Amino acid sequence: MNSIFVSRRVRWGLTAYGYLTVAVIICLSLYLMFRNLYSILAPVNREQTKVLVLEGLVSDFVFQCAIREFNDYHYTLLLTTGTPVEYGGMLIPYRNTARVAGMSMLKLGLDSTKLVIIESDEIRNDRTYNSAVKLKQWIRANRPDIKAINLMTMGAHGGRSQLLFEAALGDSIRVGIISVPNLYYGSDSWWKSGKGFRETMNETFGYFYTRFFFHP
Repeated sequence: MNSIFVSRRVRWGLTAYGYLTVAVIICLSLYLMFRNLYSILAPVNREQTKVLVLEGLVSDFVFQCAIREFNDYHYTLLLTTGTPVEYGGMLIPYRNTARVAGMSMLKLGLDSTKLVIIESDEIRNDRTYNSAVKLKQWIRANRPDIKAINLMTMGAHGGRSQLLFEAALGDSIRVGIISVPNLYYGSDSWWKSGKGFRETMNETFGYFYTRFFFHP
């Protein structure tokens, strides 16, 4: 019974079974997200092209993958991109990751006439994007006939790299992506490794920031 001081209202709420159902749905959604997240961050989607672009800031095992990719798919040109190394520069002769990658490819037997090293200057922010800008400048000046590239990089960085290269190169150059799986953790069990969890979560935030908030 209502009065001027007290009122009675009907309230809808979840039962114990309702809460259990919601909990199951949330857990299932998280599981599916974790299972499929890596494939979004590390896609493999090649374009029809004879030009392979290799990001310099990768682990050495990626260079082995790059030489196999170059030979198996009969590329005619390999371009390496990169920025100044962040540590060890006083101990090695190659102080840019693009040059480290390029010289590593030569060490693995790549024909030097098929290699172009594209170094970016000192960059504190948006290194991947600015490396792609340098690539675009080189293509415009030297090979304006290039209409598509395949970009090779490592692991969960692939999706973000593809977005940034597409933003820099524009609609006139298609960007395929080859994300080499990380040797240190599985693509379907990355959350079981501290390194895998940290890197994948970091790339997740980076990917969604790039897709929805990044403006060159």
